[in-house]
Amino acid sequence: MNNMVDEKAQSLGILQVDFSGADTVVTTANRKMRKQIERAYEREVKHERVNYIPGPRYASDGKGARRKFNLRGSLKIFGRKQRITTFTMAAAYPFTASSTHGVPGACIGVDEEGGGAFYFDPWELYAAGIIKGMSAVVLGSVGMGKSTCVKSTTSRLVLSGRKATVMSDKKGEWDIVAAYLGGNTITVGAGSETRINVLDEGNRPSYDTKKRPMTDKKWAKTVATRRLTLLRALAEILEERRLSSAEIKALSFGLRQAVAVAEGKGRVPIIPDFIEAIASPDFEALGSKNDSPKVRQAFETLYDTFTRLIDGDLEGMFDGESTVTFDANAPIVTFNTQSLDDLPEEARKIAFACIQSWAEAAITSGDFGKRLVIYEEGSEVLNDPGSLRRMVSQWKLARAYGIFNILVLHKLGDLDLAGDAGSKTRADAYSLLGDSAVRIVYHQESDQKALAKETLGLTEREWQRVTNFKTGQGLWKLSNDSFVVRNTMTAPEVPIFNTDQKIKTAA
Repeated sequence: MNNMVDEKAQSLGILQVDFSGADTVVTTANRKMRKQIERAYEREVKHERVNYIPGPRYASDGKGARRKFNLRGSLKIFGRKQRITTFTMAAAYPFTASSTHGVPGACIGVDEEGGGAFYFDPWELYAAGIIKGMSAVVLGSVGMGKSTCVKSTTSRLVLSGRKATVMSDKKGEWDIVAAYLGGNTITVGAGSETRINVLDEGNRPSYDTKKRPMTDKKWAKTVATRRLTLLRALAEILEERRLSSAEIKALSFGLRQAVAVAEGKGRVPIIPDFIEAIASPDFEALGSKNDSPKVRQAFETLYDTFTRLIDGDLEGMFDGESTVTFDANAPIVTFNTQSLDDLPEEARKIAFACIQSWAEAAITSGDFGKRLVIYEEGSEVLNDPGSLRRMVSQWKLARAYGIFNILVLHKLGDLDLAGDAGSKTRADAYSLLGDSAVRIVYHQESDQKALAKETLGLTEREWQRVTNFKTGQGLWKLSNDSFVVRNTMTAPEVPIFNTDQKIKTAA
């Protein structure tokens, strides 16, 4: 029995083993065996083989030795620092912390549910299969940090190699961000010398949306469709109704005439070319089949409509060749539309439609890298059916264009501004939300609970978190995953991104 005891003691590196029915204590009198056990123990420590059982060690008090790898000291399971995944940690220590998505990107802030730093890059997330679409909606009450979140997220992604375009900056808050990133700001509005030709061709991409080479014929059709879509949207804004088939036919014919005249002069067409074409259309070229009283009346109506673009509140903004260019290679391009606030609602709608169409003509190409397109104060765009239709189209083609769209709203109720219940325009507005794989929700008031739970799929626990959020906290829903993220800023970033800080400083 003693031999068996000695072997067991030596293999475990301990001094005492109890077997029922026998006295199996290894006494201190057996010095030779004790030295063998000590040497075996030292080998275990030296080679970091921590497979011995904690218990009485070589101490007379029976409490064990004060050794580096003993439980009485700082016992290290592996003997050295180890790097493991959060998946492994979650298995070893369940219910202590949530895991992050594990995809690289720009650091946005802190995952307050235990995931550490929170990183975001929509293209990386899409490649990893975490999100299925390339658009986001950001919701948040005034002063709760949603604008700061959008600015910091955009800036950090731009600094990591992405590009950005801000479609409408009605508060002028992005000027300092553009300067910080080395980008450009285009100021549009009364008192500005900037003029944009909405009939510019834009940047020709190397490939179409189906990754096929862009031929001359295909490019000409693309440009013609974009121009016709814009002119139709402008006419519907001014007429406050949908155009008739005769008016659409007149619109298309007038555009073709304007393009032919401009090409004869060696330049791109401008709005005055189009107005001149519909003022005196070539009915012989139109053909007897299309020369009807309704079409003639349509030309007269369109002429009266479009002359308001060159004689009214928008005079000098969109009625000639462009005085600026859209630099698609710039890190960021923003449109400062602050001075448009003084215009009537109709004029603002036209201005926003012209800016968006002109910018989209320049950025809907994958040749200039991945780009974020930000729609600040999105409610300004939602109540224009033409602009809304273009946004819906761009949401669906975002991946093909290499674009990630961000729509910023105060609350979900802003989507109802698009039109009456059951109308197509309201359905289009809600489709933007449905096509947005990323949803970022900052503090919301209690009256938004039913709509938020229904349209965003928030659980009761998530809604309780949202209503109790403090400034800078947001719920990030990436398809089926949710994260509570506190957006953080460095000291140099605070005066650039923090809108509230800017207001306090000005005061």
